[in-house]
Amino acid sequence: MKRTIETKYTYLTIIVTIIAIIITLILNIPLYYGLLMGLLMACGISYKNGYSPKEIFQMIIKGVKGALIILIMMSLIGMLISIWMSSGTIPTMIFYGFKYLSNTNIILAAFLTSSAISMVLGTALGTISTIGTVFLSLALGLDLPMAPLVGAIVSGAYLGDRTSPMSSSANLAATITETNIIDNIKHMMTTTLPVFSLSAILYWIIGNNLVNDISSSSDIKYFQELLSSNFQIEFVSLLPPLLILVSAIAFRTSIVKSITLGLIASVLIFLIRDGASIVDTIYIIILGYNPDNVEIGRIMSGGGFVSMKNVLLVIGISTGLNGILEGTEMIAPLIESFSNSIKSVRNLIHKTAILCIAVCAITCSQALTTIIPGQYLKKVYGEFNLSKNTLARTISDAGIVIVPLIPWNINAILVSSIMKVPTSEYLPYSFLCYMLPMLTFVYPMFRKN
Repeated sequence: MKRTIETKYTYLTIIVTIIAIIITLILNIPLYYGLLMGLLMACGISYKNGYSPKEIFQMIIKGVKGALIILIMMSLIGMLISIWMSSGTIPTMIFYGFKYLSNTNIILAAFLTSSAISMVLGTALGTISTIGTVFLSLALGLDLPMAPLVGAIVSGAYLGDRTSPMSSSANLAATITETNIIDNIKHMMTTTLPVFSLSAILYWIIGNNLVNDISSSSDIKYFQELLSSNFQIEFVSLLPPLLILVSAIAFRTSIVKSITLGLIASVLIFLIRDGASIVDTIYIIILGYNPDNVEIGRIMSGGGFVSMKNVLLVIGISTGLNGILEGTEMIAPLIESFSNSIKSVRNLIHKTAILCIAVCAITCSQALTTIIPGQYLKKVYGEFNLSKNTLARTISDAGIVIVPLIPWNINAILVSSIMKVPTSEYLPYSFLCYMLPMLTFVYPMFRKN
């Protein structure tokens, strides 16, 4: 029997969730506690309106099941990053990146290197905490202004969050919108290529004005020697990421299977070539890479399954909350009101972008920024004969990449904490992160699909 829940209760659930999230930010406690309060409120309201505990539990499970693939993938990525650090994959990428920095524009190099590594890792924060910190140390040694450098790193890092086939955010967008991630990436090229190219040009101009000649710098050699003396810098270290990309793109293997293949290859390299023990390998995969060398530890540590705990809880609880909102149809009147106000394709894309930005600013959750518009606008896009790939692209362009630009968002807080530069200072230089949302509002005028 269908039980109608009054709209006032939906507003109450949303308000409680928002307030709880704000409190978690003020108290500097994990975001999932705020989402948990929203989930408990939704459970209470559902029970009050006649839903049994069993029905409520089933709705939560159904919501979480919708993101099961992304939860598995996030867990695998956490394991992969730690084993890539310890087995030399990430050090090798960094080593060869620095090999070509002499007489090079550092700002542009930071953008291009961060872009490449984020496309391989699929995580912005993982990229920033590895290559970002190395560029940070290099820039300090060269006495370069930090804001442009951090802006370039952030732009490159969040390109991968949005576009990489290994990205949890990109995979979540594909799962929620019921699309294929490789098709989405191809679809994104219409906005990716112009924004990436313009960003690169701007970083080239800024870098040329800041840097004349760094060929005499000993910092690059120092970092190379530090990496080569602690890791095996060999082409074989690059085989796992190449294996993942070839498997996912050329053979269209599912991303979970591709990442699992890369993880197995990395473990074998670590065990056979590097002589690691099975116990140490399991420890690193679960708890992360924590080197004894203090200098290495400053630029490269972390990862592991445990490192993904907060992200997994945020996704799990938010999708559980979404399961109740959808199962009880609590959110339906609000979405219906929003949908009825849409009059054209251009209006639909614009309002999707506005909704993404609003959800991101209010909830501070990159996951919810994807889940809410994706889940509730799929039907509307179908009514306007607009592909779901366009919905995924709009979410990616206007939602996924703006999280480091909102000072109270957990992503911006972490970026500022890692890079030691306030959001307000690096924001003007994070060209890709705000040009993609801007292009979203212009793109419909030239839309072909």
